[in-house]
Amino acid sequence: MIQPLLLLALVLVEPVTAKAQVPISGNYGLGGGLGQTSAIMPPQGTRIVENGWISYSIDRFVDGNGNDLGVGGTSVHAMRLAFKTVVPDVQILGGDYSYGLVLTYRDQVLRPAPGARTAYQIGDTVISPLGLGWHNGAWHTQVSYTFWAPTGRFQAGGAQNTGKGLWSHMFYAGTTWRQQTELPWSATLQARFETFGRQETTNIRPGDVLSIEAAFGKEVAKGVSLGLAAATSFQVSRQSGTPGGDPGKYRINIIGAEVVWKPKALPGFQIASRVGKDFDNRNSTEGVTALLSLAYAF
Repeated sequence: MIQPLLLLALVLVEPVTAKAQVPISGNYGLGGGLGQTSAIMPPQGTRIVENGWISYSIDRFVDGNGNDLGVGGTSVHAMRLAFKTVVPDVQILGGDYSYGLVLTYRDQVLRPAPGARTAYQIGDTVISPLGLGWHNGAWHTQVSYTFWAPTGRFQAGGAQNTGKGLWSHMFYAGTTWRQQTELPWSATLQARFETFGRQETTNIRPGDVLSIEAAFGKEVAKGVSLGLAAATSFQVSRQSGTPGGDPGKYRINIIGAEVVWKPKALPGFQIASRVGKDFDNRNSTEGVTALLSLAYAF
């Protein structure tokens, strides 16, 4: 599964207002870069273009105890356009080197505060200047550094924000085991750590976030893979600078399934679909996320 720098449009964030008193969640769209083989870096010289669409149907907003706030649900939509290059004939510390860029376009941040409204605009931009990948038989490992630039709409207390109004940084490490047979089994375990700058005009600094993801699956026919995935994301430090005091930490959990198809008649193309269900969240939203990804490697 192509991991598009992690990115999103699948980026899951929350606008913050003093009135709402909700913590700002991480930029990374939990599960957005998760798949059965997502820690495998493509061969040197490969270039990847990926277009992804996400639809998030929010069933309810929950407080710090997981209780329904009783404000109803909503739907959120987003799109990402990702570019990645694995540089030919370049290695760092024995690993292949890659870099990438993700542009996002959204109607609002994907985990909004109650009362957010739809307004399609450019979201924050994702830049990955450093990715390294190693291969050792059936085992593949990848690490990377990514940052988010605040190019999306942000207004303190605004109901149509598509960005968070701050710079943030993410460090990633993941390992994939892929069986070396004709129809292989695959499994991936990966972790991401995010840290944040202060939000413009509010001086709020979100708490650092740790996300852990796992997936496994099998190629059931040539070019067709089925898989299951689970992920959790939570704040490891508290948000500071929030008017009115500490809004508490958030936690997000997702479980889901994916289908990946690489058409034999279209070499280099990959179509992936993933559906995930939130459960037992805190200070966040709960709902169902659907992702459709079209990618071309050449």
